[in-house]
Amino acid sequence: MSTRSVPAVLWTLLAVVATMPFWDLGHPLWEVDDARYAEVPREMVERGDWLTPSLNYVEYLQKPPLIYWLGALSYSAFGVSEAAARVPLALLALLGLAGVLWLGWWLFDPATGVTAAILLGTCVQFSILSHLLTPDMALAVFLLWSSAMILRAIHRPQDAWWAGPIGGAAAGLAFLSKGLVGFLFPGAWTVGLALLFPEARRGVTALLKSAAIPVALLVVAPWFWVMTKRHPGFLYHFFIEHHLLRYLTPEFNRPGPWYYFIGIGIAGLLPWTPLALGAIAAPALQWRASDARVRQLVVWVALIFAFFTASKSKLPTYILPLFPQQCLLAAEFLRRGNWDRRELSLSRGAAIFLAASAGLGLFAALVLREKWSVLATLGLGHWITAIFFSAALIAALLLQATGDAVPERPFAGAAAAGSLLTLLALVGARQTGYLLSADAVASEILSMWRPGDKIYTYDHYLQGLPYYTRKPVDSIVNWKGEFGAVEKDPRYKTLLLDDNAIRALPASGRTTFVVVRPRVYEHFMTLAAPGRVKRVAPFPNGIVAVMQ
Repeated sequence: MSTRSVPAVLWTLLAVVATMPFWDLGHPLWEVDDARYAEVPREMVERGDWLTPSLNYVEYLQKPPLIYWLGALSYSAFGVSEAAARVPLALLALLGLAGVLWLGWWLFDPATGVTAAILLGTCVQFSILSHLLTPDMALAVFLLWSSAMILRAIHRPQDAWWAGPIGGAAAGLAFLSKGLVGFLFPGAWTVGLALLFPEARRGVTALLKSAAIPVALLVVAPWFWVMTKRHPGFLYHFFIEHHLLRYLTPEFNRPGPWYYFIGIGIAGLLPWTPLALGAIAAPALQWRASDARVRQLVVWVALIFAFFTASKSKLPTYILPLFPQQCLLAAEFLRRGNWDRRELSLSRGAAIFLAASAGLGLFAALVLREKWSVLATLGLGHWITAIFFSAALIAALLLQATGDAVPERPFAGAAAAGSLLTLLALVGARQTGYLLSADAVASEILSMWRPGDKIYTYDHYLQGLPYYTRKPVDSIVNWKGEFGAVEKDPRYKTLLLDDNAIRALPASGRTTFVVVRPRVYEHFMTLAAPGRVKRVAPFPNGIVAVMQ
């Protein structure tokens, strides 16, 4: 089908959506992940070692290196800054939009591909994570391209010779983004498709005969070979501690009930949640009569959702890899039109529920604004207003989406609402930077810094301190976090300390800046020797106590 079959309004919307990952790249680094994943590549560049990641100048081997390498390349090209840290993230998000567009273009039709890219770019979780540094965006994008190539080989076996190697390379890059799931998801899904769809087996056979698996292994093997040579025990640390134990045990203290990701999915897909629910429910209601292409995408979504639901360690960002396929399903559902009564009732009901919930949230925020001053402080009015606006527009869209074509005006309005949600979130982040970032704390320390001074943190650790001060945190008192892995390493024996370290401060002739978690400040003052705290600078995320 030619590009002329794509309405002009969709191209216009897509052009706007493609700019969204580049909006306000330079906002302050947010605690925790944003700052952490900006600091590790900065240290790579400073130390000149791009093989062994470090955090606070301590070996940090929990995650594969791809996101760090991309950040280090950006720093090398543009200099160290918040914007440079996020340039790779924006490019990855753009690659994700291109991936869902390409997949939808040939799997269904061009208009569905363009619509899916608009849905993905404007859904809240994808758009926010295109501005928040985590490995999840890289994982989701490369898994998308891997799955797209698998589908290409299944539906067009004659293309497996080139789709297989590209898909294998994408799976390898997904592995280097976040680990074993980069191989697990494409592999398990391919096996599932071969079992559930007999017509897919010819394409799966062609895929296996291609260079897909050798290319995937070739992408990941060199780094692992070097790391095992450099760090004895690395494979156990990486695969057992940070894969199996993280997944199977609550050791990492990230619990969540079985319905955890239901709520995350409903919120993360805003403003397209009702469409997404309808798109999943439609094949579920009539599985055998549904299009095989739709059912194959549903299997991917179900696989990701089930895997992370079963995990003992949960974070909201984990299910991002199902969002591209979910948005493609929603786009196909929307463009197909002619919904039956059950499909239309479900989507309309979801839209009405969403609009009502958002309206109640807005009302509650206005009523409680004076009692809960935190609502004003955090700028939650931006979020609630945007959600309400989005819900109202998507409800209008669903009430009209009963024909064969996308109703242009309500669709454009809903997409604009999704863009507005991202814009207001970034505005809110700017306004609340002092709450979310270590920038102000670091500036306070640097304003008094002299060579030989030390930085301690008490009862927490601000990830952005080394980034903004360009100096290590010398000691962390009464907190371990991700540094617990090196607790017994003699190279870092002064890193993790207890209350006695505060009692011994300060060292003669030296100033020590102790960044104290506000809730334990009174206890901290009982530890400090009388008269040793010369100055106190309070910030919402850390009180700077200057000890001399």
